[in-house]
Amino acid sequence: MRTEKSYCRLCLGFCGLDVTIDDEERVVAVRGDHDNPATQGYACIKGLEVTSALYGEQRIMRPLKRVGDRHVEIGLEQALDEIAQRMGAIREESGAQSLGFFRGTGTFGSNTAIFAYPGLADSVGGQRFSTMTIDQSAKWVAADRLGTWDAGRHAFEDSDVWLFAGSNPLVSVYSWHTPVQNPAKRLKEARARGTKIIVIDPRECEMAKFADIHLQIYPGEDAAVAAGLLHLILENQWHDAQFCQQHVSGLEALRAAVAPFTPQLVARRAGIEERELRAAARLFAADSRRGSVNTGTGVNMAAFPNIAEHLYECLGIVCGRFNREGDTLPNPGVFNGGPPPRAQVTGPLRNFEKLPRSRVRGAVRLMGESATPTLAEEILVPGPGQIRSLFISGANPVSAMPDTDRVVEAFRALDLLVVVEPFHTATTAMADYVLPPKILFEHADMTFGLEMTNLSIPYAQYTPALVPPPAGSELCDEGYVAWALAKRLGVALNYMGVDMDMEVAPRDDNDFLAIIARNSAIPFDQLQREALGGRIFDLPAKIVAPAGEKAGRFDVMPQDVATELAAFFATPPVSEQLVEGAEFDLRLISRRIREVSNTSCRDFPTARKRFPYNPLCLHPEDIARRGLSEGDEVSVVSDNGRIPAIVQADSTLKPGVASMTHGFGALPGEPMDYRNTGASISTLISLQRDCEPLQAMPRMSGIPVRIEVG
Repeated sequence: MRTEKSYCRLCLGFCGLDVTIDDEERVVAVRGDHDNPATQGYACIKGLEVTSALYGEQRIMRPLKRVGDRHVEIGLEQALDEIAQRMGAIREESGAQSLGFFRGTGTFGSNTAIFAYPGLADSVGGQRFSTMTIDQSAKWVAADRLGTWDAGRHAFEDSDVWLFAGSNPLVSVYSWHTPVQNPAKRLKEARARGTKIIVIDPRECEMAKFADIHLQIYPGEDAAVAAGLLHLILENQWHDAQFCQQHVSGLEALRAAVAPFTPQLVARRAGIEERELRAAARLFAADSRRGSVNTGTGVNMAAFPNIAEHLYECLGIVCGRFNREGDTLPNPGVFNGGPPPRAQVTGPLRNFEKLPRSRVRGAVRLMGESATPTLAEEILVPGPGQIRSLFISGANPVSAMPDTDRVVEAFRALDLLVVVEPFHTATTAMADYVLPPKILFEHADMTFGLEMTNLSIPYAQYTPALVPPPAGSELCDEGYVAWALAKRLGVALNYMGVDMDMEVAPRDDNDFLAIIARNSAIPFDQLQREALGGRIFDLPAKIVAPAGEKAGRFDVMPQDVATELAAFFATPPVSEQLVEGAEFDLRLISRRIREVSNTSCRDFPTARKRFPYNPLCLHPEDIARRGLSEGDEVSVVSDNGRIPAIVQADSTLKPGVASMTHGFGALPGEPMDYRNTGASISTLISLQRDCEPLQAMPRMSGIPVRIEVG
């Protein structure tokens, strides 16, 4: 029996763990590592139950091949041979764009896999898709139209104020630009320092309990609230006029565009008090000098996500909430060993206007990716570029994507469906081939991905493989899968800008991690030695450099954004649609629970015990108004479908708003056992209606629904 240091990879919290391993080289227990300088002993219930992932009944231990209506085991090399042969034939017949590659959030459990599969897609000339363009694509749109600040925004740890809109990191753990390692402790520390918190959410969520101001809005009205805050800030001249003069274009156009969003109008639209909106604007812009905005899926999955995201970003821009020339960056970067950033704007690139659009609906491509909401149509609609092969890694789109029936129809129409996935899911049930990867403590890894998103201390952790795969299994190294398929398809695998040696197979993940860390401030071999239990490195300070000759300007109100805002202003407010007699008199939002991560971890012991299904949560007033009681069996009905549910009272919800946890449900067509599997809210959502014109993002939160009994 021995104990080793490692970290959890079920989400991007990357919590440090003490891993106990028995004499048979099996993990028998894990606990939070109290010596880890970042997470300090914290680990969520999912991380503490990872032995269920390693050795549970739902784990797939050997590659699978579909033969008729069942799966049979097959050797890895034979599976790769057959997959490459079929992919090659499709490429020859229909072109490389007929090969689709889908990367899910589960891929982020392996830094090797994060870059291996996009590298394979680009190397063979296929189309890339990801979960980003089905839940938070508005972030990429906003950056492309606004521009970005090279030196980054203020750090949460030294801010006076922070605004969280549709974001609840106390449950999701991961959250843009804010601490994800032991988030509850970091939030309490911030409150003790005097940091003020503003939360905008239809529910009195866990974050709202820490808030100085909670704007409990109707879902789908984020654009109105953000515009109202900007209206007040500009009207009262609380913005940073000097910063705007130097770095911002379109300020007067922004002022004109938000002028109709008076406090009175916004309060009526959003269902909030006018005084609360005024207080939030004053706290953020007038009473504070440092601090920024964080948005989550609550904003990006609701109606009008592009304009809402754009306006929330403008709050930080007009107030100048960025690291300036001469500032010392809180994290000089362990992996990012480049020169100091400049205090300047990289102006709007608008790359979505330069890349070829989708052949269906003309959806734009973002960051080189095709729009995931169009994936089903890309498969089903005949013509040049029709996707015939789909390679999925770290995702369960059959359960997670909207319009479940259409997604299933599309996947059944594929000539080849390959899924890299450790567990049995609704998506693996449809696959032609399933390649189970090594997970968690079975492969080496490091915390590169965390630093690239929101780490504000020079922290890194490396972990070697601690245990072998279970006896009798044949599990794959994901980097090897990408390399082996590229070799069989006659192309060189380009991995993070490096063309790999296609004659000598990579030994393990360390070969790929060394490429990732090739420009790090700390050499990879030193990381392997010194960051085993997590380490905050003592690095030379990195001082923000002055602007250079190529400095650009933010564009806060380009014409296309102004047109979208005017269109939003003309739509009927949600508050006017939630009336007695309306066809759909509730708005359904999704929610997360700590025990489950999207569709993952549902079979862990605590999740099965506490949440065998996902109840329909309603405010007690809404339950009484409909003559319902807790525990009643009902149907939730939208204009796209219906699902069963059991009523549960939840006084944290705004009246008129319902909520169900996403990621539940079984494969369509299978017998429904709601009390054992829950129901998929994806069935209620259309992929073809209520979509953003630019990137086809469907409305996935704030869904108009009604409740039927019987």
